[in-house]
Amino acid sequence: MLGVVRTLTALDRLLDVLPLLADDMRVETRFAVAAGSEFAANLTEQLHLTGAQVVDWETALGKDFDFAVSPSGNGPLHELEMPVLTLPHGAGHNKLRATESGVAAEVSGLSRTQLVHEGRVVPAVVGLSHPSQLAQLRSQCPEAAPRAEVIGDPCYARLRASLPMREQYRSALAGDRELVVVASTWGPESLFARWGDLPKRLTAELPDHRIALVLHPNIWQKYESLQLETWLSTALHNDLILVPRLRKWQAALVAADVVITDHGSLALYAAALGKPLLLAAFGNTEVVPNSPMALLGARARRLDPTADIRPQVEAATPLPDHQQLADLTFETNPHERLRGLIYRHLELPEPPWPARPEPVELFTPR
Repeated sequence: MLGVVRTLTALDRLLDVLPLLADDMRVETRFAVAAGSEFAANLTEQLHLTGAQVVDWETALGKDFDFAVSPSGNGPLHELEMPVLTLPHGAGHNKLRATESGVAAEVSGLSRTQLVHEGRVVPAVVGLSHPSQLAQLRSQCPEAAPRAEVIGDPCYARLRASLPMREQYRSALAGDRELVVVASTWGPESLFARWGDLPKRLTAELPDHRIALVLHPNIWQKYESLQLETWLSTALHNDLILVPRLRKWQAALVAADVVITDHGSLALYAAALGKPLLLAAFGNTEVVPNSPMALLGARARRLDPTADIRPQVEAATPLPDHQQLADLTFETNPHERLRGLIYRHLELPEPPWPARPEPVELFTPR
């Protein structure tokens, strides 16, 4: 099997898929970088740091692979000779497709621009995280609709499986203090772009809390750690946790007592888990109308930067009807659905052991 990555975000998602193949020595997975993203710098190095077996794109084009998984419809997927499964690389399809000048009036991940090449639908399977996305796909790219399959969201399933151990995650990150997680997507409407000094204010005004900052992988790729740590110098001196770029945000979210965020996928995960939530920014122009993210934006409390922060944080509550939002966003049993799909395309019988979500990795900051 081939894992196709264009960004760190795609790699993060693929690492939620790989456990579905655990203990099965019939299946070997290798990874390749699909060129074309401005956020692909050092991506091969990051793959090597995870211990992945990496092949170059020319090798990936050969006949050595039986199936490919790509958490993106972008890139030269049409060059691959094996069937390709595309997945959402976040919590569903809630953003409009980004362009060099802003956004297009197309749903990112479901648009004809991303799924069709020279009149041919590229993916053998278009993976959806919820049945409601089928209507979106029919509207955006009707010729791809017959290839759609609802599989759910393995990342959300792992987060839910971790909740019974929340106190362990929280103790590792914050000790006996309350943990406030600040999470930012990327782009000009993001929390970090609009209110970059928020971590500094929070660490100064809430010294009895522990503050953790989760930045979208694209922010890490654009600026790298030296620049980010320079910008966050005072907050880091005041005990801010700058959560590493890959595979650690999940533990921080499970542990969180309050989440302050924007219109990134982490907002939907936090809301669906019932976390007390505040929005410090929200890119309405980037969000698909009538999507679960748009519903979140309409319901969530906003953080007022002109008022005292402490009472707002202490008054934060879960999103009203958050279980309804979860039901509108995520289908059930994603591990069973996704594993069954993969093995059908590999033309192998599934392993006899059950497909269950494993808890996310514990994270203890430096």
